[in-house]
Amino acid sequence: MEIDIKEALLRTDLLFIDIRSPGEYSESSIPGSINIPLFNDSEHHQIGTIYHLYGVNEARILALEFVSPKLPQLVKQITEASAGKIPLLYCRRGGMRSLSLYQVLSMTGVKVLRLKNGYRGYRKLVSERLINYRLNNKLVILHGLTGVGKTDLLHKLEKRGYAVIDLEGLARHRGSVFGSVGLGPQRSQKDFDSLLLQKLDALNTESFIFIEGEGRRIGNIYLPLFLVKAMSEGYKLLLTASLETRVNRILATYDPQTMTAQVRTELVKAINSLKNRLGKQKTNQLLALLEAGDLRIAAEILCRDYYDHLYSNSIPETASFDLEFDAENLEKAVDDIIRYIKTVF
Repeated sequence: MEIDIKEALLRTDLLFIDIRSPGEYSESSIPGSINIPLFNDSEHHQIGTIYHLYGVNEARILALEFVSPKLPQLVKQITEASAGKIPLLYCRRGGMRSLSLYQVLSMTGVKVLRLKNGYRGYRKLVSERLINYRLNNKLVILHGLTGVGKTDLLHKLEKRGYAVIDLEGLARHRGSVFGSVGLGPQRSQKDFDSLLLQKLDALNTESFIFIEGEGRRIGNIYLPLFLVKAMSEGYKLLLTASLETRVNRILATYDPQTMTAQVRTELVKAINSLKNRLGKQKTNQLLALLEAGDLRIAAEILCRDYYDHLYSNSIPETASFDLEFDAENLEKAVDDIIRYIKTVF
């Protein structure tokens, strides 16, 4: 039996099971789904190659050879993972992969469903909804220089029960050339869109949402136009802190005592990418400071000569802020922001 994505998303008795290859799943998936692949990445590639060279029948024979020995284990994995829920299978388009496994599970007596149109149908729904999304909330946007503590403040506000969307957390990127350092690969646009829509729906009844001020892009991720527009029309709060405090907060993220070789390599690559902006001499100075483990001076230079200029250039001359908050003490800043918000909403 097939089920439409709109109905599936409303039900709480389903477990979304993505049977695509691990590579497909890692690129994008339905939030909350688990991956129990019918084929591994190599098998999936071979089947695709045979399909293009020899046609659908030869590809199906190869697929059968790959999957037949796995069927008992796949049935066991799916029934154990479901644990009281109904497994909802989906592949790329709701085609042969989900149909074949659905038939096997049904023959063994497992109550199972298939997602109509597969992941493609889900992606189409997300894209359409984001294009036509009506934001019912007013945005409260936190602005300020790098290291001022915007993300920390968002998390503190969320812990106190306020509606928050951490866009950089969803994107898995902090912005700028150093944005992905230590975070692994940036989240795909498709996954970001899915998580953002899920978050917006969860906060739909809130009167306001705290969010960090961003441009149109976060790394390789593009924000939907309705959100960019809402950020320009929301309440804009400016956070300030001394250079020393900002550097201390940056160093808490890039602690030289716990820095891995991978993070150090990523920092070297990021610094080298600034050569055209900062010049060869200053770039070499930053690399030497990194090699010596003196990240404090390096962070000060980057704040003054890179981040602060970048931030100033991204703010239109006509931009104005509704209020300014001292963020030297983050807990006090949270108290001050909450006190202000209560006078507005």
